[in-house]
Amino acid sequence: MRAWGIFFMQLLNGALLKRVFSEHQSRKKEVKRLLKVVTSVLLMSALLPDSFAQEGEVCSLEEWPQDMLTAWQSHSMISNEKTSCYAKLITTMDIARDLRDQVIAEFDIILPRAAYKVVGLDPVNAALDGVDRPMVGAMYVSSFLPNNAAIAVDSAQILITEPDILFRVKDSAINDANTLEDALSHIDRVYAFIEVPAPLFNNNPPNPYLMQASNLLPRWGVIGDSIAVSDSPDFLRSLESMNVSFIDEKGEILAEERGDYLGGNPLQGVLEVVKELRRQGESLQPGDLVSSGSYMPPIPVKSGMETVTRYEGIGGQTLEARASYR
Repeated sequence: MRAWGIFFMQLLNGALLKRVFSEHQSRKKEVKRLLKVVTSVLLMSALLPDSFAQEGEVCSLEEWPQDMLTAWQSHSMISNEKTSCYAKLITTMDIARDLRDQVIAEFDIILPRAAYKVVGLDPVNAALDGVDRPMVGAMYVSSFLPNNAAIAVDSAQILITEPDILFRVKDSAINDANTLEDALSHIDRVYAFIEVPAPLFNNNPPNPYLMQASNLLPRWGVIGDSIAVSDSPDFLRSLESMNVSFIDEKGEILAEERGDYLGGNPLQGVLEVVKELRRQGESLQPGDLVSSGSYMPPIPVKSGMETVTRYEGIGGQTLEARASYR
């Protein structure tokens, strides 16, 4: 286990965390979901300042990793002009994945890696031109916050939020898994999870090459209630049949999907990470976390917002994660 793994696993088990931090949808629902995509894009565009662009900016692929790290550390974004320049250079997923690996290497120097995230099991991102397989990125210990966390809206130039789900690796035999049943036997807990990414560039319209090259924009993740995994067909089916809802501070349901919205079963995200790490000669370690992706397109964060992700029927229980934005 990685050096930080024992503490992090204890933290996630609950007691220490409390002490340290106190069949698919109908056509009507599909239309509503697509409207939310459009609304999200428009809202994010409206939040972007007009003063980004600096005329005459040039770029090179060699600059990308440092530009990503600098923007992340300074809670800023690269200019629209430079983003357009990079979009002309990062034109395949092979280029994007190579740059992602370089970005991760830069972050690994300053932060302990704790988790992986998947984008593209959901039908919205999977349908983007150029996505050849689900995208994978890394997340870090400092990104994770406890349930009911209050997140500062000025911790990034723009924050977005979405309802996700999180799995914890039990042992290294997970790296031999090829089926959902294999994977389940090497996962010990499932967590309610709200991710709060921070765009490092104007991703409007969505550019999957830049998304992958940026390591999928991690910033914050709020870990909520959890349940111990039962290595049984019933538990596996509950991941598919559970109801996942995302709720705002007024009690309005922003999104509602079945568990199988993510690749047929959200546990598929773990298999995608295993496969991606195999390609790189790496492997999952005990205590590692895997976020399988979002149950709705992200929405911009505003001060005063509150969000709840609720999972009903997972292992026969209901789990929640809560976050507020100040």
